[in-house]
Amino acid sequence: MVAALAGCGGVGGTPGTDTDTGSSTGIPGLTSVTTTETGPTTTGSTTDEAIKFDIGGGPGSETDSDAGSDTSVCADADVTFEPQIPTVLLLIDQSGSMTTQFGDTDRWEAVYNALLDPDDGLVPQLEGQVRFGMALYTSFEGDQGGRECPVITETPPALDNYEAIAATWEASQPEDETPTGESIAAVTPTLVMDPSEGTKIIVLATDGEPDTCAEPNPQNGQEESVEAAAAAFAQGVRTYVISVGNEVSDQHLQDVANAGAGVGNGDPDAPFYKADDAQALADAFADIVDGVRDCKLTLDGTVSEGGEDQCTVYVNGEVVPFGDDDGWQLNNPGEVELVGDACDAIQNGEVQVSIKCACGVVVPPG
Repeated sequence: MVAALAGCGGVGGTPGTDTDTGSSTGIPGLTSVTTTETGPTTTGSTTDEAIKFDIGGGPGSETDSDAGSDTSVCADADVTFEPQIPTVLLLIDQSGSMTTQFGDTDRWEAVYNALLDPDDGLVPQLEGQVRFGMALYTSFEGDQGGRECPVITETPPALDNYEAIAATWEASQPEDETPTGESIAAVTPTLVMDPSEGTKIIVLATDGEPDTCAEPNPQNGQEESVEAAAAAFAQGVRTYVISVGNEVSDQHLQDVANAGAGVGNGDPDAPFYKADDAQALADAFADIVDGVRDCKLTLDGTVSEGGEDQCTVYVNGEVVPFGDDDGWQLNNPGEVELVGDACDAIQNGEVQVSIKCACGVVVPPG
């Protein structure tokens, strides 16, 4: 996601291209050019997500609607926004019970369809906006085939990672046990040591109560799973949990969700997801991933002290108020954050974002 912060006069954008359209900004000597960046949508959408940002055009430029206006106005300050890209590790239960019937398919195939279907899957749609990784986990009762428990088949997180993740999935199949706690603990370092900025989360999808490496049967690994989620949170990694089917107890799901979110005594419970059909499963994955797409926009430049009240932020062409629960705030001179309804617009569907500031408010980098 890239946007531009426009001041007065000067030049900006790429006038003359097929995607440029000029419009008056209401500031003397300033016009704006809208550039379009097309990206994927969330599950269920039928159109590409178009994130559009206004870039200033200056007096006398091809985009200037008042070419004869005063050219003595101050120079334009074009400042780009960069989103903080989330890192999402999909931790998928690979136990034998994932072959259980699930509507008109089975649980394993339903997870594939929700995440990796080339047309509708979440990963191919958002791989350019989310750093996806995947870890399939299981264990083998008795002989581990020379492998330590848990058995993890992992594709590290990266942008544009769909093909690598899909290849890992295609080479795997459900088998044997569900050491969930040890598996959360095993993949947490992947995220902790990842140098990228932005939110880091584990999305756990499992269809049964957990066991442990020490005791594959019966399924008595609930405490280990909760402790592992709490340990991950203490290291800056949140865990979300989805039950594929209805065989995981609500109490265990709630305990894992709370531990994974750092919920303390007296805090409201964290959400968990229980998917009884393929659509509910797809919706659960989409809801989690959309929710962690960051609404913080890092400026390539800074807003002068006290200058935020001379800036106007637009979302989908509508002014959003500064300092409002559903508007925007300046976290520091180089970071704008959309909050409330404005943030929801970033996370869901088509959105246009632009900021216009008075002359001298924006200090370019360097």
